[in-house]
Amino acid sequence: MTALCVMAAQVVFSSTVTPAENIPAYYANANGKSGTSLYNALNSIANVGFKSLGYDGAITAYQKSDVYPTDPSHPDYDASKAGKLWDMYGGCTFRAGDECGNYNGECDCYNREHSIPKSWWGGNKNDMYSDIFHLVPTDGYVNNRRSAYAFGEVNNVTYSYNGCKLGSSKSTITTDKNTLLGTEATCSGTVFEPRDEYKGDFARGYLGMIAKYSNTSFSITSGSGNMIFESFKSTSHFGLTKYGIVLLMKWHREDPVSRKEIDRNNGIQATQGNRNPFIDYPYLAEYIWGEKNGQTVDLSQLMPSTDPAFVPGVSNGWRGEDTPPTPPTPTVQYGVTWSVCGETRVDSIAENGMIVLLPDAPASCSAESPVFMGWTDAPINGISEEEPAVLYRLASQFPVVTEDVTYYAVFAHETIVEGATVPTDVTFDFTDMGLKDKGVISAPFEKENVAITFDQAGAGTAPTYYTGAVRLYAKGTMTVTANAITQIDFTFGVSDKSNPITANVGTFESPTWTGEADEVVFTVGDTSGHRKFAGVKVSMNGSGTSISYDRFITSTQAPTEVEMLSVDAPARKILVGGKIYILLGEQLFNLQGQRVR
Repeated sequence: MTALCVMAAQVVFSSTVTPAENIPAYYANANGKSGTSLYNALNSIANVGFKSLGYDGAITAYQKSDVYPTDPSHPDYDASKAGKLWDMYGGCTFRAGDECGNYNGECDCYNREHSIPKSWWGGNKNDMYSDIFHLVPTDGYVNNRRSAYAFGEVNNVTYSYNGCKLGSSKSTITTDKNTLLGTEATCSGTVFEPRDEYKGDFARGYLGMIAKYSNTSFSITSGSGNMIFESFKSTSHFGLTKYGIVLLMKWHREDPVSRKEIDRNNGIQATQGNRNPFIDYPYLAEYIWGEKNGQTVDLSQLMPSTDPAFVPGVSNGWRGEDTPPTPPTPTVQYGVTWSVCGETRVDSIAENGMIVLLPDAPASCSAESPVFMGWTDAPINGISEEEPAVLYRLASQFPVVTEDVTYYAVFAHETIVEGATVPTDVTFDFTDMGLKDKGVISAPFEKENVAITFDQAGAGTAPTYYTGAVRLYAKGTMTVTANAITQIDFTFGVSDKSNPITANVGTFESPTWTGEADEVVFTVGDTSGHRKFAGVKVSMNGSGTSISYDRFITSTQAPTEVEMLSVDAPARKILVGGKIYILLGEQLFNLQGQRVR
């Protein structure tokens, strides 16, 4: 490795960091505001104390903002990494003097990476050029592979290293709770996807930069930045495209503020002088781009990441209700189902009983015994008709649990109901049935106890298959017969005349009929013209075996013990970061009854 050591410019750092108890006062100007007024207030707050250190000043500043902790009591302490630069692209560690220079592969040296690529705005060496909130130390080789591609979620991988990926984008990105521009966005082209544990860091870095520079003339001049940004001065969408909102809010929610991010925020204030509002008050982003867009901020309902009750990596910054509801008394038993040497065993859990999340492999069987329970890399909750997806199903595959790795243990309560109502669909595709072109349709179409009959009825011409669809002329009828029909969906052919269609029962709103019937007769209206039926999907309620899985335990610390407190509302004790909390649905409370998520 050839490292290029750059002498940093003389930089004088402030040693002042806002004490945790003074953070609410720091953000007082945002209280009671909404919409553009809130956005402008955050712009002012994000600029408080800011003083550019220049591009070279970042090298020295990183020693306060981007190094692994040296205090053995710190939760992120690692003796082999202490005091070294923290790389969020490749997961490498570097000394301050290991700046690239030349590199031959990953972990050779680091770059000062503009996570918002400088080429997007022409590379003008303004304050944004050297702002440490988006100028981060990253592996030089991985940074080179990222180039100036926009952030995104990769579908087909062309390059990957240690969790980061480059490749073609997923066509659709979806999140929830957004009120600004919706919850789903499409994308195409090449994108770069950071490691999961830093997606929220980069998202909040972007959001903080938008807020800080919203009064500048920043605009996209080249590259793929216009996938994410409209213009920093835009107030209608607050700087972001629909794709940018959906992607960044998704990452913001899925990867909550970590202890590393809190430390970095403090380190940047100690050097550059300012703070990122979306690290201090993560839930503020919801008032700009998310579920509370347009609503008025009440800071008393928000929990700053400096609050002692805030759980790094878990809390979303919404305090909301102060007291959790009283958990109901459990009435059933849940069990852990797992297979040993082909024999299924159920270890029942008594009401309010304790269980160990990771059963020991039995001595009478090899370590390759398949188990129903397994680890995932993301939390799973709720009821599903599918078994919980697990990454590891063999005892030999279970990862070594260490303090710095988070895994999620999943158990499921399986419910089997015989004779249950089971939805079924039967689809007729007339374009793929080998029908003779211009041939008269006289016999019914039948499949899986569903019959469709076209009838000339009062029409002047018989139903005919023509250019990929069945033509049913004005006053002709189509009858659908099956048991317990609940919905019928039509696909119409090209050059369809769009005559009105009526049904003798239920409700028809083109192209869908809904109701409850064993037979439905459709009639084509008007005195001339026709409808062209290319396909029909018939949905019914049949009888069969229903199997569902209530995924009722998700642990973020493993192995540990979890106590079921209820079934109906599932409240339970859970160990997170060495502390006991009460988890009620998606809400997390500490033992003092304060909501922390």
